[in-house]
Amino acid sequence: MKQVIVLALVAGLAASCKKDGAPIPPKFPDSKDPEMIYTDLQNRELKFQQSQLIDLNQDQHPDIGFSTWYIGDPIEKEDEVLFFAGSYLHSQLLVGESNNSPIFQQGDAIPVKNYPGMEWYHSAQVEMVYKNTPETGMPYWEGAWKNVSHKYLAIQVTREGKRYNGWIEVSFDTAGERLILHKSAISKVPEKAIIAGR
Repeated sequence: MKQVIVLALVAGLAASCKKDGAPIPPKFPDSKDPEMIYTDLQNRELKFQQSQLIDLNQDQHPDIGFSTWYIGDPIEKEDEVLFFAGSYLHSQLLVGESNNSPIFQQGDAIPVKNYPGMEWYHSAQVEMVYKNTPETGMPYWEGAWKNVSHKYLAIQVTREGKRYNGWIEVSFDTAGERLILHKSAISKVPEKAIIAGR
């Protein structure tokens, strides 16, 4: 009997791997998590003057973009390079008053409705990290995402008036001046909260 269970588990795990080799966590009958679409982003890097587009639901249309802007500030006498994420007309990001977004830890629930102090916005921009280079002195980094390692940015995609929750797993490397995109996932079930990282 034990051999049958082990063989069934091995077969289930083998069947749960996508063609691109990204493993999909197995779903058990008692799981309350919605079925997800997972994408291995293969540690894509975003550096200055680059951009990355991600299609979470694999419909051949990008759902979120990551890019950088150069900002010259003559008043403060410093230059800034901003790393940011942007949503589209059919996608939303959680955004606060300072154009920030919550940093979700693995295991945190990502809500369908608004998060405390934040709202879901279409065509939004989330400011993640700044590199400041003053006229005199050493460059320095600012922004809530400057020291993150394998944390999660929440996103929603709207199709036919229904919202599908998703996440992007990101890290930021100040020494290498790069945002790293590890994985993404989006629910196949609309109007349902999901858990970051699974």
